[in-house]
Amino acid sequence: MAKSVSILLGAGFSAPMGYPVGNALNDKLVGCQGTEFGFSDAGTLCIDSRTSGRPEQRSSYDKEYDLCLALIKHYNETNGGFDYEEFYDYIHTITEDDTEVQKVAKPFISEEYGPDLRQLIYRLDNIYVQIVSFYLKDRNGKSWYQDAAHLGKGLPVGYNGILSCIEQWKNSGIVNVHTLNHDLFFERLSITDWLSYEVCDGFQEEGSDYYAYLGANGGRYRVRLPYYSGEYKKKVRLYKLHGSKDYAIYHGSQGALHTPEVYVKTKYGIGFSEFFKEKLGEDGKPFYESFPFSYHSDFLTGKTAKIKRYREQLLYKKLMTHFKVNLEEAEQLVIIGYGAQDTEINRMLLAHFDHENKPSFIIDPYAGDAVKQLQKDLGATLIKTELENVKIEELTNS
Repeated sequence: MAKSVSILLGAGFSAPMGYPVGNALNDKLVGCQGTEFGFSDAGTLCIDSRTSGRPEQRSSYDKEYDLCLALIKHYNETNGGFDYEEFYDYIHTITEDDTEVQKVAKPFISEEYGPDLRQLIYRLDNIYVQIVSFYLKDRNGKSWYQDAAHLGKGLPVGYNGILSCIEQWKNSGIVNVHTLNHDLFFERLSITDWLSYEVCDGFQEEGSDYYAYLGANGGRYRVRLPYYSGEYKKKVRLYKLHGSKDYAIYHGSQGALHTPEVYVKTKYGIGFSEFFKEKLGEDGKPFYESFPFSYHSDFLTGKTAKIKRYREQLLYKKLMTHFKVNLEEAEQLVIIGYGAQDTEINRMLLAHFDHENKPSFIIDPYAGDAVKQLQKDLGATLIKTELENVKIEELTNS
């Protein structure tokens, strides 16, 4: 069996590219003025192309958007600060009987402006996830990398050291990369001489029955979407344990009901407003079943809410099973930019990686107390070198 290295990436891995992490993301959410974007009648985030801001015409979903922003500010003021994951847990606990929420929501409930509080609360989840996703951009405002050019060695600046290490590991075995990030930056790194398209993520487009519309040149074109098959055949295998900003659930129809069927991966310019599945009718002719209710990407957040979803059979339980097996089979473990705040991830690291007999390394120039505790628990070596300059010799058990 080929040697394998298991890597765990946290938000700090994307930091050199300018992605907001920790308090920077919290500040962006608290600072959202409501003028940057709005929501369409389909429930999806939208921006007026003429003004690059919120559309003048308001949709029914803008009511939930305004309430969500008001609750963010209320939470920040009454809790001595804001944490975007704790707030996600918070919106899943509020009810229409919550007197504090009633006070915040009062301006948004009227015959003229909107429905009752229960309806407003019901759609907060869809709105908040899209707001968070909006701010997952690098310093250049990029988030999809749909037009990314192939990069030679030496680029991108900030990652040459660690990419050199991954290249050497993949040349002699399998590299299992587990990330807690929702951004698409690691996928962008596949388009480099370092990784040379040797990255797979368990999704496949060949043989897919799933489609979506792409608007281009004044027309609409049906485009095939990759679906999660769970097959990993390349040397660098990416497992997005908390989902991704391009993942969505396709719900198949059973009579009048729609039930979760498979995860698909959407593409730039397509969004989440309508998906299709190609099926055969009783006459043997193909037709397209429609599911127009996705709204937004599916990724996990919330300090406790996400842990509950680790057991979901459709995707997350499968990813977590891969994580455990990969840890058990790994010859070494490398942790990068992870703040050690996820108690369940920490538990799995200690339970499934043979840290008493195999080497582990934590790359973090600014390690906090939680990281140092994880280092102690794993018996790991703490590497304070920046990702640009780290060398494989530092990640070798001596």
